Amino acid sequence: MNNWQKYRNFRKFKNADNSYTCIVTVDGAKVVVSEEVYKEYAEIGRRIEYMECDLKRDRILQDTNGKAVMDDNGQPIILPEREVSLDRLIAEGRDFPASGPSPEEAAIRQLETCALYRCLDLLAPDERSLINVLFFEGMTIREHAGRTGKTKSGIDRQKTKILGKLNQLMARAKF
Repeated sequence: MNNWQKYRNFRKFKNADNSYTCIVTVDGAKVVVSEEVYKEYAEIGRRIEYMECDLKRDRILQDTNGKAVMDDNGQPIILPEREVSLDRLIAEGRDFPASGPSPEEAAIRQLETCALYRCLDLLAPDERSLINVLFFEGMTIREHAGRTGKTKSGIDRQKTKILGKLNQLMARAKF
């Protein structure tokens, strides 16, 4: 019997008449179950074993014949684990970026936002109005054209011109 089989809580025994008896241990009591129940139980047990052991332990690189591939020193090449705990990675000194922006990035973004609003204030009133409608109110060019009676292409050209001007203002802006 293999070592891993000792710790299973399900067994299959061959009877004298070549039939099988399937037993599952539940809360310390041995229960005789059908072949179908045993198969499902064994499949789930193997899945659990795979998740708890096979994914976590070091694996050895194998060639097409299933033999271990050795390095220059004659040692088997160990593949990295597929699942590693965060605690272990931190203990190894690995550093992970925060999911949110760093304080420096947040400060720079805030400064850029302030600079953008200062540059928007430098635009002519009709230019500022178009930018407000398209970018802050979420109106489409088509909707704005219908409301003002201008052509879509004319509004698009005006928007492109204003954005170019805004880009130049931003380039010259001091945070």
